[in-house]
Amino acid sequence: MHVLQPLTLALAFAAASFAAAAAPAPADLDAGTDTIFAQWNHPDTPGCGVAVFRDGAVAFHKGYGQANLELGVPIGADTVFDIGSTSKQFTAAAVLLLERDGRLSLDDDVRKYVPELPDYGRTITLRHLLQHTSGLRDYLVLQLLAGIAYDDYSSDRQTLDLLARQKALNFAPGSEYVYSNTGYFLAAEVVKRVSGKPLAQFARERIFEPLGMRNTRYRDDHTLPVRGRASAYSKAQTQPGQPQPAGIERYRIDLPNWDQVGDGSVLTTLADLQRWDENFYRPTVGDAAFLARLQQPGQLDSGEPIDYALGLMVGEQHGLKTVKHGGAWGGYRAQLLRYPQRHLSVAALCNAAHADTDGMAQRTAGLWLGLPPEPGAARAQRAAVTLPAAAMQRWTGVYRNPKTGGLRRIQWNDGELELHAFGDSFALRPVGATEFEVEDSPIEALSFRDPGRGRPRMLVQQAEGERTEFEALAVPAPDAAALAAYAGDYRCEELGRDYRLSVVDGALHRFDPRVAPPRLDPLERDSFTEDAITYRFQRSADGRIDGVSLDVGRVRDLRCQRR
Repeated sequence: MHVLQPLTLALAFAAASFAAAAAPAPADLDAGTDTIFAQWNHPDTPGCGVAVFRDGAVAFHKGYGQANLELGVPIGADTVFDIGSTSKQFTAAAVLLLERDGRLSLDDDVRKYVPELPDYGRTITLRHLLQHTSGLRDYLVLQLLAGIAYDDYSSDRQTLDLLARQKALNFAPGSEYVYSNTGYFLAAEVVKRVSGKPLAQFARERIFEPLGMRNTRYRDDHTLPVRGRASAYSKAQTQPGQPQPAGIERYRIDLPNWDQVGDGSVLTTLADLQRWDENFYRPTVGDAAFLARLQQPGQLDSGEPIDYALGLMVGEQHGLKTVKHGGAWGGYRAQLLRYPQRHLSVAALCNAAHADTDGMAQRTAGLWLGLPPEPGAARAQRAAVTLPAAAMQRWTGVYRNPKTGGLRRIQWNDGELELHAFGDSFALRPVGATEFEVEDSPIEALSFRDPGRGRPRMLVQQAEGERTEFEALAVPAPDAAALAAYAGDYRCEELGRDYRLSVVDGALHRFDPRVAPPRLDPLERDSFTEDAITYRFQRSADGRIDGVSLDVGRVRDLRCQRR
């Protein structure tokens, strides 16, 4: 037995007394959690279900807002949500269970099980798939580039055919970490081919049923009804100058029809997630070694560590280890955040695309653990200021991260600045002469500075407590004759489609039969952007445009040949 010395004993007693005195009362914890989710606690908005798991029990659970706006059904403790990429930990667990059965190894070549994939001259292992180090292009982005909309039907066969046509990787396997849903889609295919059962059945038999997760399933058929499931919503888009819709008309239904599983598509409840969460302390599925492997962060071939383990991200907050994974699919958002040293977790499941589940889960955990607030937690408390239009318009333009090449576009729209990033737009609220808060965005704030003397302007982004600088680009203004050189048809063999570009009203546009032709904005010489897509045109030896390369973050240098 370890005996405390008198001084140590006194300090321990004092610390315990302070903790007891500082611990919030249960009513204060409930009220504090209500405050964190207050924006969703309305009868005409979608919302969230939140639960706090502590010491093996559900210490708090509550629903805010509506599970179904059309029927006026509120979110309850048993509401079913799609948890998006939070599903990846279950897929990784399924692969590890097969490894424990002796049926495969994480060091196996994926082409051993999915020979349809091209041979890129480098081995891509199952471990590469599960840790996002494979270099494989993200199939979600590929399907969108191929013209498959989220409300189209999309099958596993389509996705495999699309992946089989890819001629190149984003990078050499093991050399970088770039999040790619393709790895987990392929992991689901491996589970099916090795076990002889679809992932949905395998997970039900080996994970969900043993844990009593009766309301949890992989959704591999979007036409099947699911009792108690929340619908999902995103904000309605309005044209400049149009009045903002009111009530439930502020939202549109956002439920994709794609049936792929592995990277997402687990439907579950707060209560069922508690059973899975508790398995990490008192295992029924697997054992301590199995769970340790799930939570062991990976590393690149260079030896550089990464935060991603197997379907889980491992980090630290205020000296405490965190294990978590968020999810986003259609209008669903999810976060399951665990503090294993304190045996406390928070699950936040929402049916609104602009819900910040990660931020709300962190603030809820901080409240229940008595932690100081994270940077940016109180950002909404700053008062807005009034600035002249000219003082704001001076910051419009395109800014690039010199390290990653990531872009941020600042535009003036109907009397306010907008940030265009992540394939979406976000209103900027001025809180200082050069400072702006970003509404409904993972970015907490933006600030600008102009060094003068011909030096480029800078945009400084604050997100998750980190500051990132973006440098303004000198964007060209090509005339109609210059734009005409880019117009034409481009065959994208890897996507199985053509891209038609034409000049309309003095700007380059991409033909799209479903919507008004999207506009391509100049970026640099021979380079344009369309939302998240960057088009880089190639020239032949005689200077003519003969091709274009598409870049969308998780898909790099996808080449299309001019017809």
